[in-house]
Amino acid sequence: MGDNNDPYATPQHTIHLDSYSIDLFEVTNEEFAKQLPQHSFWKGAGPHPVTDITWLEAQSYCLKVGKRLPTEMEWEKAARGGDARLYPWGNKRPRKKAHSFYSGLIKRRIGLNKKDISPYGVRDMAGSVWEWTASEVEGKKITRGGLWNFHLEYEFSKTFDRNLVPSSSKFPFLGFRCAR
Repeated sequence: MGDNNDPYATPQHTIHLDSYSIDLFEVTNEEFAKQLPQHSFWKGAGPHPVTDITWLEAQSYCLKVGKRLPTEMEWEKAARGGDARLYPWGNKRPRKKAHSFYSGLIKRRIGLNKKDISPYGVRDMAGSVWEWTASEVEGKKITRGGLWNFHLEYEFSKTFDRNLVPSSSKFPFLGFRCAR
């Protein structure tokens, strides 16, 4: 876990995890609205990742469906696999430039990017939206996931990158997936 050369990562270290499962896809607007009907979204955005929700709303959804948010360590393991890869698909950046079609601001249905698949079959961990985790540091929640956003660069999609975000924040590029 982590990387010694990236300021957005923890120092590189080995971890051991108990068995767990993590959803293959991020939670969609449709799924979220079924559990929390007050959630509204644009027409046609039902299969897009749910965003603009707080950490508490994400955690509440997971509990309602009998799951929980993944820890930061579980999220990274699901993205990196057993060989500590840089990106979910491997260690090489794709030759093609990142395209806004898959970014967190121009949302598309989950699973659209056929190359963004981890060794465990988990989808959209590098280029969809940031994702809430159950972990926190210094009173802020840890988000994981690649987000090309405005910079459209794979450099910001590494499996060990992390961001610290206040739990009350809502962003159009921050969603989640569940674990158990």
